[in-house]
Amino acid sequence: MIKKLPQSQLLAVVLLLSVLLLVLSPQWLVLQRGQDLSQWLRLGLLPAALLLLLLLSLQRSPGRSVWLWLPLALLVPQEWFYQLTYGKATDAHAMAIIFETDLAEAAGYLSGIGWLLFAAILGILLLFSLTSSLLLAAQLHWPRFCRPLIWSCTLAGLGWVALQERQYAIDYPVDAQADATQTALSRRPLPQSHNLFYQSFPLNLLLAGNEYRVQQQALSAVAAKSRDFQFGAAQPEVLGERQIYVLVIGETLRPDRLQLNGYARATTPELASIPGVISFQDMVSPWAWTRMSVPVIISRKTAANHSYFFDEKSVVAAFAEAGFRTYWLSTQSPLGVHDSSVALHASEADEVQYLNPIGYKKEGFYDEVLLDAFKRVLAKQEQKQLIVLHTLGSHFSYTDRYPPAFDRFLPSGKGQKIGMHDKANRELLSNAYDNTVLYTDFIVAGLIRQLQQQQAVASLLLVSDHGENIFDGDCDKSGHGHNTEFDYRVGALWWGSELFSQQFPEKIQQLNLSARQPLLTSQTFHTMLQLADIHYPTQQSALSFASPAFKPQPRLLWTGVDFDQAEKTGQCRQLPQG
Repeated sequence: MIKKLPQSQLLAVVLLLSVLLLVLSPQWLVLQRGQDLSQWLRLGLLPAALLLLLLLSLQRSPGRSVWLWLPLALLVPQEWFYQLTYGKATDAHAMAIIFETDLAEAAGYLSGIGWLLFAAILGILLLFSLTSSLLLAAQLHWPRFCRPLIWSCTLAGLGWVALQERQYAIDYPVDAQADATQTALSRRPLPQSHNLFYQSFPLNLLLAGNEYRVQQQALSAVAAKSRDFQFGAAQPEVLGERQIYVLVIGETLRPDRLQLNGYARATTPELASIPGVISFQDMVSPWAWTRMSVPVIISRKTAANHSYFFDEKSVVAAFAEAGFRTYWLSTQSPLGVHDSSVALHASEADEVQYLNPIGYKKEGFYDEVLLDAFKRVLAKQEQKQLIVLHTLGSHFSYTDRYPPAFDRFLPSGKGQKIGMHDKANRELLSNAYDNTVLYTDFIVAGLIRQLQQQQAVASLLLVSDHGENIFDGDCDKSGHGHNTEFDYRVGALWWGSELFSQQFPEKIQQLNLSARQPLLTSQTFHTMLQLADIHYPTQQSALSFASPAFKPQPRLLWTGVDFDQAEKTGQCRQLPQG
């Protein structure tokens, strides 16, 4: 194909090169985002080009094998859109959004570019048709030595990757005590090939698709173990009114940063203006990591259970047994090391919507998208609904969690890259964190106002998964997982409609009593069922802080330490490890 070519053959070669450049075009976006040139050539452009040449070499006539590039070329407009919009290559998270969520319901993942996408696809199809036709007409074929050379380079490349995987396994050995599912989903979830080529289009699509497949298979295997589990839950009382029970899973929300709890700043002005909001000022989470703390909130899993996956279903399944239509709305991720244990329980819902195409690693969509999704669920006018909302709340990076209109406590560093472990950023981090609380106030108040418009027995309970350190006082720690008092104290609140108050005055009384009592997030499951008057044979009313039978329990953390009895030392209020 490199000899002096007639004009028709030259045109065919030029078109083939144009198609090649088209398929490789998303590579330039990665380079523009600041990747080192040599690294980009070695781990980006070269392996992608080798993959395309391998596909093209599968037949002696490029005019036929060029069609193998078409599926990848058709994904180029989507990749451009995703990278330009979210600043990252398509990953397994995006794959899960595409496969698991109705995009029309998920805030229009490709909204606003429909006609452009159609025009791009039409243009790509025409380009491929013209290129294939000219290559066939010109009777161009691979020179004899080229295809074996490409295959040899491919084998050499695969051998190099295999060596990298082997070294990776040596450097990061799998915990011998971890079972196969934990190894796949929580210990070392991504192969080294993913770490090397996750930004190399179209390799990133193959890697993301495979990662999505592996995690879905592993989750399905775990779910199969509890598929036949039943609580025996029922709601024998017939209220005659529509019922809506809402559980909001907060993220990194500290109780001492809530205006409702006496914080000097006006971080919850909207909630403070709504009658009947009860803030639980002394709630503790036994875990300081989302993947372990959220299952404790939504199931009967205890702090002492250190398994990644729990062998029972969650509050979602219990409400479903009692005749409720169940929903899970989330701005967090549908899979990954921090999310798979949560996604397992989310999948129990009748309808699941993951509304943030980018997860927590970048700015992505704000929690506000939950308000529209919530509105659509309420509009269904179903008689009995359970709606769980999993928010991003105050997850770092704090400035990514709220729009500019909520950037009120200044300076916050919004629009800058602020390191969370640099104590010099203490003021910026503190202000930005308070802005996230202000935005959470707006979101939760918006949910309550929607519920106020319904003629229903309605209840909303918000419980955060864990707390956060923000260089408090002279403490040198930031973030969570440091085993400090700030890690475990969490924000929580409740609101009920007028019909709820009329129907259950004794529960309102008990909730008000619980506002200052020592509570655990693990009591949420029992409280949610108590609020809805759902009963099951092994029910423990003493664990529900909405029940007159409620009794405060020793607040044991995952370490086995009693939170209240343990000495908290130093400026960071450090707890013993147990």
